[in-house]
Amino acid sequence: MSTVTLAADATTLILNGTPILDFIAGDIFDLNPINPLTSQVMGSVGVNINKRSDADARNLVFRVLRYSDDDVFLNSAANSEALTIFNGSAKTSFNKDGIAGVESWILEAGSITTQPTIVYNDTDGNSSMEYTIMFRFTQRNI
Repeated sequence: MSTVTLAADATTLILNGTPILDFIAGDIFDLNPINPLTSQVMGSVGVNINKRSDADARNLVFRVLRYSDDDVFLNSAANSEALTIFNGSAKTSFNKDGIAGVESWILEAGSITTQPTIVYNDTDGNSSMEYTIMFRFTQRNI
């Protein structure tokens, strides 16, 4: 299972209709698969291969500037009495052979799974809050 790393400067992240913009310049965020794509049952004669129903689940790990509007939005969701379910997308522009394109990720049925943590950046002195949202379904489109 490999991690997808997206450059925060080049990617538009939308959660519940809210654009998340308050990243430290040059930061990245990751989409980590948490389950294998397929499962295999070995027999004496062959193998039964099936796509797992939870194969499209991923953790989105990202950081926003501490005390920013995005930190307030996400912190409110993390502290809400009612569970906040996130849906959204991540879109990155790219060029292939001189032709512009967009890689997009659909992000559905997510929730904050880890308490937000403070991350200090020695480069520019800013501190950020790291959030982890586990999505039940993610799909890449190009």
